[in-house]
Amino acid sequence: MKLIHYISRRYLIYSILILLIAIPVFYFSLQYLMLKSLDENMNHQKTWIKKQLKTTIPNNFISFENSIIVRPSNNSQVFDSLYSQPVFIPDDNETVMHRILLSNTIVNGKPYEIRIQKSMIEDEDLLNSILVLQLVLVILLLTGLMIINFQLSKKLWKPFNDIVDKLNLYRVDRNKDEQFIPTNIEEFKNLGNSIKELIKRNRKLYKVQKEFTENASHELQTPIAIMQSKVELLMQTSPITQEQADLIEDISTAGNRMQRLNRTLLLLTKIENDQFPDTEKIQIKNVIQKLLNQYEEPAEQKNIQWKTELDNDIEITANPILIDILIGNILSNAIRHSENGHLISIKISQHRLIISNPADKKLDEKELFQRFKKQTENTHSIGLGLEMSKKICELYQYQIQYHFVHNQHLFSIIFN
Repeated sequence: MKLIHYISRRYLIYSILILLIAIPVFYFSLQYLMLKSLDENMNHQKTWIKKQLKTTIPNNFISFENSIIVRPSNNSQVFDSLYSQPVFIPDDNETVMHRILLSNTIVNGKPYEIRIQKSMIEDEDLLNSILVLQLVLVILLLTGLMIINFQLSKKLWKPFNDIVDKLNLYRVDRNKDEQFIPTNIEEFKNLGNSIKELIKRNRKLYKVQKEFTENASHELQTPIAIMQSKVELLMQTSPITQEQADLIEDISTAGNRMQRLNRTLLLLTKIENDQFPDTEKIQIKNVIQKLLNQYEEPAEQKNIQWKTELDNDIEITANPILIDILIGNILSNAIRHSENGHLISIKISQHRLIISNPADKKLDEKELFQRFKKQTENTHSIGLGLEMSKKICELYQYQIQYHFVHNQHLFSIIFN
């Protein structure tokens, strides 16, 4: 959820709650004040009638539609009663709510009943009109405030959105100073300056790390190549004992492993630094067929058979070198963990590539994709293949999964 929507929604909820509380309170308060004013007016009329009764008879009080009735009473008790009651009006042929004051009083020693009634329809109409007017004004005010708040917030947050957009496109290997939209907001200005300083430090650290990695790799390649060359020359000398030959072979194996390790670590560093920006459309089916041809010789050495289900295909956009490494590492891992005569299955299903091979026990999932964590005692493995595959999947936001089902190692790559 965007911040502007998050804030605006809370303003809206708060305003609606206040509106739901305020309008009924206003309505009943106004109704109470109107009834109070009406009751006071009728009480004034009652007082005036009592004064007039001292000098005149009840028949002299004539009112329209019997709104005032004064007549002798059989009740000698003095009391006043105020209530609301619907009254039928013959001339209008309708029933209208009235406010009624019923008073029993004694004037000149004689009891009288005074009944004063006043229609509440005018007050109700006035009350409803005021309520509707208030509701319209509140809605207009609320709508206007929300529009102003949204537009103002959108304008105020524009520098922040610009910073986020440029950070999404930021590449540490691109030597370009980011320029953000100028703003008078102190917080956004400080944020922009802090990010500029962070970018400069990251670029400097990246440059140092890149130079160190390249120099280290280059400097290591030369002595490793010299060592391998000297070992080969040493193997050609004579006489040579069996013990010496075994030692020389161990040195050669270690040199080859060191050379592979150097190349792999350099490749991992390049992947982590996103140094493979070139991408193109790739058909996974074509990649698999090419890799099967490359791994034909090691597969024949272990008499391994391939079972392929490549009727479907997946098209992705990525760096072809990295995709070859990603799928190739899993295929070589399947060959390494398979016994002689095993069957390796390769299947493409929707957006998923599944590679499985028979196995006796489950691999340790906690250490499966960790660096230098080998699941086998095979000396040819350097423990970086699956970790590299994991890094490639993270780079392109793919998912790599491992399951052990029916004595089968099952690796899945989900291409989003």
